[in-house]
Amino acid sequence: MGKRTLRVLATGALGFGLLAAGLSSNVSAKDNLVFSVGVTQDIDSLNVSVGYLVMDFEIWNLTLPSLTDMAAEDFSILPSMAESWTGSEDGLTWTYKLRSDMKWSDGEPMTADDVVYTITRAVEEGWVNHTATLANITATVIDARTVEVVSAVPDPKLPGLGVYILPKHIYEKISTEDLPNYPADDNVSGGSFQIVERKEGEFIRLARNPNWWGKEPKIDEVIFRLYETAEAQFNALKAGDLDAIDDVPVKIFTSVAAGEVENLIGVAGNQGSFSNIAINTSCATGIGNGHVALKDPKVRQAINWAIDRQLLVDKLLNGFGAPAMSIVPSANPAFDIKIDAAEAYSYDPAKANALLDEAGWKDSNSDGVRDKDGTELKLRYFDRSTSGAGDTTPFITGWLKDVGIATDVKTLDEDSLIAEQSKSDFDLYTWGWTPYVDPDNMLSYFTTSQVPTDPEVGGYNDGNWCNEEYDALYVKQNAELDPVKRAELIQQMHRVFYDEAPYAALYKYDNLQAFRSDRWQNFTRQPSNVGPVLFTNTSPVYRDLEPAGSGGISGGTNTMVIVIVALAVAGGIVVAFASRRKKSADDRQ
Repeated sequence: MGKRTLRVLATGALGFGLLAAGLSSNVSAKDNLVFSVGVTQDIDSLNVSVGYLVMDFEIWNLTLPSLTDMAAEDFSILPSMAESWTGSEDGLTWTYKLRSDMKWSDGEPMTADDVVYTITRAVEEGWVNHTATLANITATVIDARTVEVVSAVPDPKLPGLGVYILPKHIYEKISTEDLPNYPADDNVSGGSFQIVERKEGEFIRLARNPNWWGKEPKIDEVIFRLYETAEAQFNALKAGDLDAIDDVPVKIFTSVAAGEVENLIGVAGNQGSFSNIAINTSCATGIGNGHVALKDPKVRQAINWAIDRQLLVDKLLNGFGAPAMSIVPSANPAFDIKIDAAEAYSYDPAKANALLDEAGWKDSNSDGVRDKDGTELKLRYFDRSTSGAGDTTPFITGWLKDVGIATDVKTLDEDSLIAEQSKSDFDLYTWGWTPYVDPDNMLSYFTTSQVPTDPEVGGYNDGNWCNEEYDALYVKQNAELDPVKRAELIQQMHRVFYDEAPYAALYKYDNLQAFRSDRWQNFTRQPSNVGPVLFTNTSPVYRDLEPAGSGGISGGTNTMVIVIVALAVAGGIVVAFASRRKKSADDRQ
């Protein structure tokens, strides 16, 4: 997801009637070269001002341009719409010179007007996927090829400016009131591909954009096909109906990684994706109605000490991940929380019981459920109906029961769960995130300003948590240009979050993906060696892929890493290679 922060994890849908729809595995009716990807998550919205799922970002990465790009190897800043840029001495003003040969897919020129229009409107209307990056930014058209960007404060993200740019000639016709409901089905693209067909709940088909000005892809079309389960999409891959899949079930992936499935390669790539339980702290500025016990940090800490994270990694992930102690704010593991092992949350039910006792929640009638002032410690626990998403629930509820916390479990689809979160109408709920590369976005989501105050609008702060110290530290890191000082501020934010415990972060998990090695080569990972191939920050693989055996393999390290992994797997060392390194991998910016 290149430059954006996303909520991860799939929603089920329908999806097996795709071959009947006339979509063959890698050759279309016109004998175009087609790359077919199986997914278990449908698109939430093609509208960049409201969409939030990983699947949405993958489509935007292929169809929407940005001023700057990020290198597949290490996320370093690359030219994109802007071919060059210069900065003022104080670092507050940046001038970007745009390429001269750019057009939208409908033939309209792509100019500085599109850039400034997008930035200005996104700031004015508070677009959720642009706000954190553009909060202090103003943009001005100097001429058709020149944009001046001024930041009100020093900004460590600049000159990188990877927000999606929209076609002004399309969006200026859509009012502020109408935009949230706009389906964005105009199919006007400024990326390497454009949307040409979509059947909701079945597939979306993209074709190469004839007006694309960057590296020309070898493939002509990309098709994302929706499957109800991860097992179903794997069977389609094995049968040759797909070329690649994301979200391979752990046990199946282990056999692929061991070289036991002919013509398939498995890639365990980490980019900071993590799973968590949000704890409704009912911040006074919001509309939270969490259980009264959850207002007490001791109770929230007790929940954290009651969970055996390593067992979840071992049992549910087969080792393809690592325990998490706090939010994972970046694809770059350098920004993970640094905490002594002796202090880190571990499975310690005795400590959890002691904290609950201190907080005054005791089992007064010996029924196994703690209570206080006539109120039972029974929590509304929401999990998702997503494939595999609820696997943690029996473990978590069992551990909570062991320390006297009862749960009332309700399973919801992703949209329903988001609706409940927007109303703050829950006590605990499971979710997952995949962050940007720069940590600012993810860190911003837990500031007081992101606490839901209107159920129709919602907010990213799903723990409904407010803390003045955290807010102040966020503002400081947001304007700190010294990377060492900024990293220290972020560690201080981690510590506040850790101690206050509005989350029970569970684990970082690897993105488990599989590919038809008999058809394709040059699978670019982002970042090199440790990242996934699909659903990355900028999705470069679609421009780099080549038919197997075509020669001229580019991408060097990225391609060879896959081959080495496959060979290492056959030698029985894949788990050590493909999963251990991932625990520190990088994520989204």
